[in-house]
Amino acid sequence: MKKNLAYIALFTFFIFSCKKEDVVEPPRDFGDQAIADEQSLEDFLSTHFYNYEDFLDSESQPELVIDTLSGENADKTPLIEQVRKEVIRLKTSEDSFVDHTVYTLVAREGSGVSPSSVDSIYLSYEGILLNRKRFDRSFAPVWFDLTSLVRGFREGVTVLKSGEFSVDEYNVPVFSNYGQGAIFMPSGLGYFNSARGAIPSYSPLIFKIDLYLVKQTDHDGDGILSVDEFDRDGDGIADDTDQDGIPDYLDAN
Repeated sequence: MKKNLAYIALFTFFIFSCKKEDVVEPPRDFGDQAIADEQSLEDFLSTHFYNYEDFLDSESQPELVIDTLSGENADKTPLIEQVRKEVIRLKTSEDSFVDHTVYTLVAREGSGVSPSSVDSIYLSYEGILLNRKRFDRSFAPVWFDLTSLVRGFREGVTVLKSGEFSVDEYNVPVFSNYGQGAIFMPSGLGYFNSARGAIPSYSPLIFKIDLYLVKQTDHDGDGILSVDEFDRDGDGIADDTDQDGIPDYLDAN
């Protein structure tokens, strides 16, 4: 199924880093919160499913829907049996590391290329809380630089691939065979103790994603891809080799 995307409008986007006006609570212990969030996420994944049967048709690209395992849906396969699980080490202010688990769902992988965690992507998305209340949604695709997004999102989206692009007889962009999936992230890979709009502090987050295009980035134009400069030591923090206050991927010198 192809998707015509020329006519839709964009809503507010919440996955950027915290802003000055955000409400910030005193921080809890990272390790304790990571354990609590993992339990909350696994409880959710064990009691919910997605409309996987709609994705059996290779020609269709339906909307990804998450629902509760109850009533006539009680015998569906729970998400916990369908997600991928990855442990991400988060560096704290004390220079220690705390493991955080992110869960990713690939409903349709896509036919193109996967982004690195520092590339630019063209996507549509919906953000919901564990109570399935929506806090954000884009109805039209939008470009985002993954380096500006919360770590759970930029790491999780790499499991998907882009799709195919064409234009119809009216010169309107059409996408097909694009990646569709979801990211289930703990608060430590999101906003942690910062409350943002409809997102309470210490909230695990879910993002449903349609990934249309991927663009490799060279942010400083030095001929070296940003993925090869951003985080060589794997601590999740942009490297600054010469300690001039400018991260390597933005520093052409």
